[in-house]
Amino acid sequence: MFLELTPRTPAGARLCALAGELAEALAAHAAAHDRDGSYPHEGVAALRDAGYFAAPIPAEFGGLGVDSVFDLIVASSILARGDASVAIGVNMHLIGVTNIARRWRMALASERYRSAHALADSMREIAEKRSIFSAAISEPQQDLLRPSTTATPIDGGWRIDGRKIFCTMSPAATELYASVRYVDRQGIERYGYVFIPVDAPGLTVHDDWDAMGMRASGSNSVSLDGVVVPEAAVRGGFPTGDATGYMERNLAAGLFHASASLGVAEAAHEHALNGVKPNGHGPSVSTQGLVADSAIELSACRAALGRAAALIDRHQEANPTSHGTPEELLVLFSEAQAVKTFVNETAVRLVDRSLTLAGGRGYLNGHPIARAYRDVRASAFMNPLASGRAHEFLGQVALGMGASLG
Repeated sequence: MFLELTPRTPAGARLCALAGELAEALAAHAAAHDRDGSYPHEGVAALRDAGYFAAPIPAEFGGLGVDSVFDLIVASSILARGDASVAIGVNMHLIGVTNIARRWRMALASERYRSAHALADSMREIAEKRSIFSAAISEPQQDLLRPSTTATPIDGGWRIDGRKIFCTMSPAATELYASVRYVDRQGIERYGYVFIPVDAPGLTVHDDWDAMGMRASGSNSVSLDGVVVPEAAVRGGFPTGDATGYMERNLAAGLFHASASLGVAEAAHEHALNGVKPNGHGPSVSTQGLVADSAIELSACRAALGRAAALIDRHQEANPTSHGTPEELLVLFSEAQAVKTFVNETAVRLVDRSLTLAGGRGYLNGHPIARAYRDVRASAFMNPLASGRAHEFLGQVALGMGASLG
């Protein structure tokens, strides 16, 4: 037996136990949803009823009080063992909610009580309404630092126009959490965010998700045609082109994506081990070697992911009133991207090896390893940062060239 990642706080331990229970229920229906390309509404409803979507929100506002990135990441990897299609949607929701909770703690620590009160109200509303957010960030031919979706000022509010892709969990969402480009009152073009109810006039969720893997993720495209929102709905963000602002907002996002890859690999490895049939002298030497290779790589993935998450926790504890310096954010974002890239690429090898161990039965549709073989490959396309861009970015950082996210 090898040590798995374990939570560090009591609240995290409760969340991980809950993730284990929910993962078991998700796994019972995952094959059917994968085969049909249907959306697992029953699984998402169970997560919602359990309060999982409010995990980062403090208990006094109706959440589960998990303020450790490390613990959220561990729980996400456990959930992904049951159905990664569900887990990646939950992760994208949690990235946004975690940012809100972090900003509340910063406002409180720096005695900005008006901001703290507003953020507390937002979290309380998320918990009370049991909100589910679909992250509408990805766009065709995307510029990471300058959304093509626009927010144009109108009397009393904003008009939102654009098209989003890979809006995971959109069939179950109550709101879209969308990135937009707008010009503020000082004439500065900004990268901002807007929460939009899914039933808003002009918002269309297209039933067009039909992919090789993550088939039950509901990652549909969305059209925004003259959607009107109140003035307060568009929130700050950072100037377009500001890589530091982007890295701060997405500091832990890559680790959430990596957690799903790790969970897929862990589940595939476990299914492979359960199917290894010893002969009279035990498994063959070649089989033992394959299992050992997987054990080594799983240990390395867990160590890398756990270290990166712990570094972010320590950074936030050391900077209670700010996000830290641009230099610190660059180092941490780079570390998270290196770990995301390593875990994602290693997870593919782990699942491939699990298929070798399982043999022909693992190649049949409906087998968990066949699903894992397809699901684990989705990680290469997930921003931040997709695989090719991550390698380019990390090479620039390592060479001291001045990192570019454009």
